[in-house]
This record gives sequence, C-alpha cells and structure tokens, in this order.
Amino acid sequence: MSKAGNYNYVNQPFVLQERIVMNLKVIACKILQREIFSLAWCCKHTLDISTIRQRYHETPVKLHDLLQEEIDRVESGEDSHTNDVEAFDAILLGYGLCSNALVGLHSSKYPLVVPRAHDCITLFMGSKKRYQDCFDTYKGAFFYGPAWTELGLCQDEEYLDRLYRQYMEQYEDEDTVLYLMEMEKEMLRNYKHAVYITSTSRQDEAGREQVKRQALEKQWDYIEMEGSNRLLRKMLDGEWDPEEFLIVPPGFEIAASMDEGILCALKR
Repeated sequence: MSKAGNYNYVNQPFVLQERIVMNLKVIACKILQREIFSLAWCCKHTLDISTIRQRYHETPVKLHDLLQEEIDRVESGEDSHTNDVEAFDAILLGYGLCSNALVGLHSSKYPLVVPRAHDCITLFMGSKKRYQDCFDTYKGAFFYGPAWTELGLCQDEEYLDRLYRQYMEQYEDEDTVLYLMEMEKEMLRNYKHAVYITSTSRQDEAGREQVKRQALEKQWDYIEMEGSNRLLRKMLDGEWDPEEFLIVPPGFEIAASMDEGILCALKR
C-alpha cells in the first residue's frame, strides 16, 4: 500500500515517552537468543524475554499468526512466558520484516518497537547499511553464523526435506509442490559465496569449519565478516533512533513501506 494513497499513514515518527528505567517485553527469534541474553544482564532496563522457534520462518504466515498470538497474550496477561507485571512500556520485536511475517502485527495496548531490517542478517551485522554494502559486494551470498550451526540450520538436504513436507501440507498437490521445490533449488544454485558472520557472544570453531566444508563442497567462496551487536544493544537500551527503529503506536499496525525505511505504521 502506498503512503501517498493512505491517509492513516504515520508521517511523523511516534515518540515514546521514555523513563529512566523502562519495563520492556522482548519477543525475538531464537536465532538471536545468545546475542540478546548476553546484552540483557548489563541492560539498565527491566527485560522480560521470550524466544520463538526459528523454523517458523519457513512458513511466514504461521510465524505472523504466532507472533500476533504472543502479543495478544501479553496484552491480556495470559502469556505463559511472561512475569506478572502491572504494565510494559513497550513490546520489542527481535525480527526484521522476514518475508512479510511482521506485516499486520499490532497491539491495542502497547507500542511495538521493531528494527528497520529486512531480516536477521542486519541484526547480526549491526546496521542495515553494513548489510546492504555486503549484499552489493557479494552477489549471491548465503549467510551463516554460530547461531545457524547451533540450531542445526546448515544442512541443505534436511532443509529441503522439511520444505517439501510443509508445501505438501499447505498445497496438497504434488505438481505444485514439485514446481515450488524446483524454484527453491534454482535459488540455491545461484549462490556463490558463503558469508560467515562471527558472533560477539561466543566462539564457534566447529561451526566455522562446518561452513568452510560446505562452501568447498558447493564450490562457493568462503568469506568471514565480523559481527556486531550494535543494533540489538540499541534496541534493548531504548535508543530508538527513527532512522533505525519503527515505533508502532497502539491502534496502528506494521506495514512494509517499500522504500529504504523498510517498515511503516498504518492506522487499523
């Protein structure tokens, strides 16, 4: 939806009234758990953190529904992960746009704070500019890191098997599924680089060697880049520069902005 044609678009950044110590709910992808928890212990704000299984990214519609359910439960006080609190100052979403899984997410009670990112690679690199520079330099890059190897996300054959089963469950038509699988395999054939992003929270020599072996088998270039927790730290610390974070007021929802801002807020 274009901004010009929607009169409910938030044209000015929503400013959240910050307190010295805020009470923040964090809902994040499990792939970020080590980075987030390593930052949490020294964060001045009170954080209540829930993480969601990473494999839901393979079915963005399910991920969207699950995230909205989590937000709704936090609002109602029925969330089984969250401590008993009087109220939160905001709900932080440890996600990027992630195949539009965030589009439509909303809260009637709390502001939502989300990084302006297409996916979690931005969050591991520390800024969307650094990610874009890498993307422009290494065309056809497949990204890895300690979190990928820890969660078992580097096995292509296992990934394709899971995807086949999910497509069959969703479409129930063999011809459709085979067509989609061929498209997925074609995308994998177009990759040329294995970019390994190091972690700021842990060393992973075994995972690094695993990625190097896979790159050799696929005849990809192996490239190593230093990771940064800068963006995640700013999110947890409440440093929500509108150039890097979207704050969605209660009664608004997340939308794709189709520009360099990546995300915007629309009135429900």
